[in-house]
Amino acid sequence: MTVQTDKPGVLCIGHRGAAGHAPENTLASIERGIALGADYVEIDVQLTADDHLVIMHDKRVDRTTNGHGYLSEMSLRELRTLDAGLGQTIPLLEEVLGAASGRSGMMIEIITPGIAGRVVEMVQQTRFEGPVLYASFLHAELLAVRNRQPSARTLALFEGIPAGGVDFLLNARPTHVGLAFDSVTPEFVSKLQSNGLTVFTYTVNDLRDFERALKVGVNGIISDYPERLAMVAKDGA
Repeated sequence: MTVQTDKPGVLCIGHRGAAGHAPENTLASIERGIALGADYVEIDVQLTADDHLVIMHDKRVDRTTNGHGYLSEMSLRELRTLDAGLGQTIPLLEEVLGAASGRSGMMIEIITPGIAGRVVEMVQQTRFEGPVLYASFLHAELLAVRNRQPSARTLALFEGIPAGGVDFLLNARPTHVGLAFDSVTPEFVSKLQSNGLTVFTYTVNDLRDFERALKVGVNGIISDYPERLAMVAKDGA
C-alpha cells in the first residue's frame, strides 16, 4: 500500500494518535487515529536512561501512566511495567513505525535534545512506508534532521507568532510550520505560505474551531479527534 503524500485539501493529523479516543501515544491510540482516517498520526519521542527511543510527550510519566518520575531517569524495563492507560504500555519508536507503515503518514515530534539523527536513522532502518514529517520546538533538532537527510520534511513548532516573523522561522530551514491555534491569524498564515511554507495548527478539537481554522486557510489541522475535520468539511460543502 502506498500512502499519498500530497493530497489536495486540508490534511488531518491525529494528535498523539487519536488522544480523544484512546490513551495518548500508545499503540491503541495510533490504531484509532489510522482507523479514523488521519492523514498523519503525530507522536512524541524521548530517550530513556538506557538509550531507547520511546513514545511519550511529558518529561514526567505521572500524568499519562500509573508511575512517577522523569522518563529520562528510567530504563526501558522500568517504563514497560507502567500502565499507560487501559492496559497499554509505553511503546518504542520502532513499534509505532511498524504499526503505521503503509497505512498513514507519521509526524514525529522530537522532545529530547540531541536525538534527531537517531530518529531519522530509525525511520530509515524500519523502512517506513509513507510520508514522514519531523517536528520540534527545538529548532536545532530540525537543522540536525536536515543535515542527516537533506530531503526531509521538517515542521517548526511555535506557541505564538515570533517577533522576528517569517525571517526568524526560515533560520530553521523548515518545510512546514506548526502554530498554536490561539496564535493563528489569516495574515500570518498567508505570509508563511507565500514564503513556500506549509502551515499546520494545533490542537483543534471544538467543531467551531475547525471551521475557523479552515477559514483562516491552514494546510493541516492537528486534533485529538481527527474524524471531526471530515464532519466540518462535509457540513461546509
